[in-house]
Amino acid sequence: MNTSFTYLNAYLQQESLTIMLVALGLAIIGIGYARIKTKEALQLHRWIMSGSVFLNLIAVFVVMFPSLFLYYINPNYSVSSSFSILQIIHVAVGFPAAVLSVMYVFNDLPQPTRKWMRATALLWVISIALGAVVYYTMPN
Repeated sequence: MNTSFTYLNAYLQQESLTIMLVALGLAIIGIGYARIKTKEALQLHRWIMSGSVFLNLIAVFVVMFPSLFLYYINPNYSVSSSFSILQIIHVAVGFPAAVLSVMYVFNDLPQPTRKWMRATALLWVISIALGAVVYYTMPN
């Protein structure tokens, strides 16, 4: 594989982790605004959380999907390896969190909304933690 391409991919993976940590920080701030429960605070909550979802989707589509593709086109890596299983778990937790987050952005709120938002937040945090583990255990 081309070394400059490998270097670019490693750079993008680092940026993806940074974007996800910024998105997590925004989500924490957004949750704080939701707890205030005034009209203005809830509007800020909505905008901040939408920005967090947008950053998440940028990281997923610009870096994570291409990196996953590049990983599996290499014949040296097995789908049954422990790293692959970790990736599968990360996707299994992250996909529902991403779908639910996009639903909230488009105001398609499941009922009871508060319970679903808490479940989504929990899935999102677990997914980010798993993503960090994926990043730090990634084969060279």
